[in-house]
Amino acid sequence: MKKILLTTIVLCLIILGSCKKDEGGANPYDPNTRITVSEMPKITSFDPITGKTGDTITITGINFIDVQSVSFGGKAAASFIVVSKESIKAVIGTGSTGTVSVTNAKGSKALAGFEYIAPIIPEDNGNLALNKASTSSTPLNAENRPAESRGNDGDISSAWFASGENQWWAVDLGKAKKIDKVIIKWEGAFASGYSIQVSLDNVNFTTVFTTTTGAGGNVTHSFDPTDARYVKLLLTKKGTPWEMTFWEFEVYASVNLALNKVSTSSTPLNAENRPAESRGNDGDLSSAWFASGENQWWMVDLGLVTKVSKVNIKWEGAFASGYAIQVSTDNVNFTTVYTTTTGAGGNVSHSFAETDARYVKLLLNTKGTPWEMTFWEFEVYN
Repeated sequence: MKKILLTTIVLCLIILGSCKKDEGGANPYDPNTRITVSEMPKITSFDPITGKTGDTITITGINFIDVQSVSFGGKAAASFIVVSKESIKAVIGTGSTGTVSVTNAKGSKALAGFEYIAPIIPEDNGNLALNKASTSSTPLNAENRPAESRGNDGDISSAWFASGENQWWAVDLGKAKKIDKVIIKWEGAFASGYSIQVSLDNVNFTTVFTTTTGAGGNVTHSFDPTDARYVKLLLTKKGTPWEMTFWEFEVYASVNLALNKVSTSSTPLNAENRPAESRGNDGDLSSAWFASGENQWWMVDLGLVTKVSKVNIKWEGAFASGYAIQVSTDNVNFTTVYTTTTGAGGNVSHSFAETDARYVKLLLNTKGTPWEMTFWEFEVYN
């Protein structure tokens, strides 16, 4: 009798153990649940383990069924696509360092080890020379020449002048900057012959602008972006009988407002034949983005409404012949600021009247070659 009772107790314990619910609430003995004991997602790895906004992360695991959300460091992915029950491709949104998490109807699972790369904050697009240390070839003499600082103090009622011809004035920006523009505000006694030079070490200088026919006034000299810390004005020839004089010498750097900002497109993400949109504005001229077919679009969100007036596109060999550039402040109402049907590729710059914009869209209408329309970089400037 004792043996029978013991056997009965053991059987009951086995049955009770088999009926115990798993972590997802499924019970193989309940006809109303699936036979699979657990359908909660589980992440086994993700690659790469670091990324910035707009990058695509491949998440590997099991039970990626009816996925509701994906997050990086607790912040929702910009978008994701379930490739299979074992693989997800997700695009980082604002992102944060921490865990990668996947949620479906049965629950959430996370895996630690993700490192978020914060976006690069562009420097203020102001006068880089303002109140920086300045020097000159003309010895300081309180009786007939003001200090060099009056040439870059932001005060257009104070001026600096050279003592004679073949003199120079220079400003130290404090550290190397990528500059592309100098503005000189001449007093009435201007220089007709002058040059602008730049240097990284204050020893080796490169001339970026020169003229022998200067006519004074407020003049802007633009040149190809170049790295410089020291910017020198060579004053070689008077334009009047008086000493060459200027109110202000200003140096500017064009900041690419689109660099590493969130970008999207009309072409669905597909790891087999199209890279992530972020490759179109990552600053890397070895990575490109391309559209799948004609009448597609690519767009960058600048993050906030700002004034824009120029877009540079660096086309790959497979360029678009027909395309347009549109801007919007709300991602709903767009205005066309440039359009062409005769694009020829290469590195092109499109300037337009300054306008407020947060979203800048490239409409890719017609191929210029038999291949998919492709560009290395899309840059936005004011």
